[in-house]
Order: sequence, then structure tokens, then C-alpha cells
Amino acid sequence: RGYLIAAPSVFRSGVEEAISVTIFNSVKETTVQIQLVVKGETVSRSHGTVLDKGTIKLKVPSGLRGQAHLKVWGNRHLAEEGYIFHNYTTVTIDSKGSSVFIQTDKPVYKPKQKVLINLFMVTSDLRPVNDRVKKTLFFHTVQYDGIIGSLHFIQTC
Repeated sequence: RGYLIAAPSVFRSGVEEAISVTIFNSVKETTVQIQLVVKGETVSRSHGTVLDKGTIKLKVPSGLRGQAHLKVWGNRHLAEEGYIFHNYTTVTIDSKGSSVFIQTDKPVYKPKQKVLINLFMVTSDLRPVNDRVKKTLFFHTVQYDGIIGSLHFIQTC
């Protein structure tokens, strides 16, 4: 008998995270409970029943940042077998962020060629950011040495 819990090491504030639960050689459904604990206080909890494999969603409250404990345990009726597993780990909670993707018109450039760049932002669930972002990117090129050259962003304002 054994179990496997797979969860992200970084949770996003305000996002529903998925925790995958596998119970090996399971013969009965197991109630699995999950808690997210910050500074000794439970800030979110969820549960579900698992027979072999399952996924349980956990809503991370908005506004949280820093370290938290993710506690997971599985049990059956205490009259039968009681807890069959319990464990916890430390996770990091980041604010709900976005990512910037940089796309160029060519995979490789020759010296002195014009570089066309397309930038777009997506949310943590890879959906386009709807807000207009007014930013100016300042960058310079590094000395072209043979085959490899690169752009380095200096500042965003």
C-alpha cells in the first residue's frame, strides 16, 4: 500500500489549484482532505473521495503571499481502519501574476538586420491580459560574437 500526492510547489493567490491524489492498491473509496495553513490558521480547505486516482481542487484566497503548509490526509470510517495517510509540505504563495511572451519575426538574425518584436501578456491560466499596459522597454544589444547574439532588457517603465 502507498500513496502519491502531486501538487504545485508555488500556488497563485486567487486561483483554484489542482492537487492530484493516487492511492495504490486501493480497495475502498478514501475521503481525502486538504488544508492550506498560513501562520497556524487554516485559510482554505477542500475534500473529495478517491478510489485509485483523483483530483481535488483547492481555492487559494486572494491577497495571500509567502509560505504556507499544505496538509493532506486520507481516512476511512474510524470504525474500520482510521487514517491511512497524512502528510504536509511547505508551499509558496505568489500573487496572481502574469507572464510576458516575446515573439520575433525570425528565429535567427544576421548582423545589422532589423529585429521585429511582438510582446504579449497572459494571466497565470494562459489567457490574454485584457488590460492595456503602457510600458516602454529599453534594451541594448550585446556584442555579436560569431553565431550567437542576444538582447538584454535594461529597464521597463
